Amino acid sequence: MKRAADTWHFPLSGGVLNTVVFKWLPFITCCLMVSSASGQRTDWRNRIDELVARADSLSLVSQQTFYLNKFLSNDRPIRETWHYTVSSGRVVIFEVHYFVDSVEYLEVYYLDRDQVICSEQYEIEYPHASDDRIRWGTVRFFQGNTVQQSVSMGTVPEQVEAGRSYDSWIRFKSRFRELAAQRTLQEKNYKEAIFAP
Repeated sequence: MKRAADTWHFPLSGGVLNTVVFKWLPFITCCLMVSSASGQRTDWRNRIDELVARADSLSLVSQQTFYLNKFLSNDRPIRETWHYTVSSGRVVIFEVHYFVDSVEYLEVYYLDRDQVICSEQYEIEYPHASDDRIRWGTVRFFQGNTVQQSVSMGTVPEQVEAGRSYDSWIRFKSRFRELAAQRTLQEKNYKEAIFAP
């Protein structure tokens, strides 16, 4: 019989966690990796935690960046910033973030052999007179295309919370296709620049 995914929710005072700086997000990720109530981790979580730690470590020393110009549904232009890290020819982590006014939208995906093992999604507010604040965030741990555990904080939008498993996996697949296409273009341009007369 299949076990239902563990779901953890941490409500924030007023729906916002104060004093969160972008560079601290890897630390937040580690803090959000909540183990089961008994304090014992299953083998799949230990494995994911090790792969996430390794990807974070690699991303500190080896990261590629590119930008994509897009439009929101109301034809408003945005510029997505993509960061990714490759190990042994495969992407082990990639991030996508963009701003709409003073709000940053951030997605982080950890991979093992081109499959998502952990995803993070945040909405971060940058008000003029105070520190950065996370409006909401989710961390999801995957086995295959199924969410095994979900951690959330703040007031997660209904459409994000409702589509916890399948929609998260579909979103990853869509983002991963975009990354693969862009990597192909970058590598082609790089080779052409090297071998140009």
